Amino acid sequence: MKSLWTLLLLVLLVSCNDELKEQQVAFDNLKQQSMEAHDVIMPKMGDLMDLSNQLSQKMDSTNADVIMSKKSELQKAHDDMMIWMRDYSEKFPYDYKLPNDAVAIEKQLDVLKEEYEEIEELKVRTLKVIDEAQTML
Repeated sequence: MKSLWTLLLLVLLVSCNDELKEQQVAFDNLKQQSMEAHDVIMPKMGDLMDLSNQLSQKMDSTNADVIMSKKSELQKAHDDMMIWMRDYSEKFPYDYKLPNDAVAIEKQLDVLKEEYEEIEELKVRTLKVIDEAQTML
């Protein structure tokens, strides 16, 4: 009977450890995907400002409203990226270590999912506004 309890406890510990490892892997993968989206957008930050300046040079009385609207979208994409980076680094600093508790990891995974969804949406919007601005030139 004692060996049965020992075996049951061992199986339970191993399964909990497997769940913890799976959550850690899921967290690491999602963090990597978030950074990949970041790495697509970050080199484009200079392009946003360059395009805004180029649009300013093309502005005249016939297109001022359209140009100003696009310049505003370019600035918003830039500002949103800066905000995302600040928020992300506050939630997940460079030296961030995951807790060794499955419940705590699950909570952090939920936060990371939100950050990932936000950076993916920002990536799509940034690339779109760059394309639209280039088309206007």
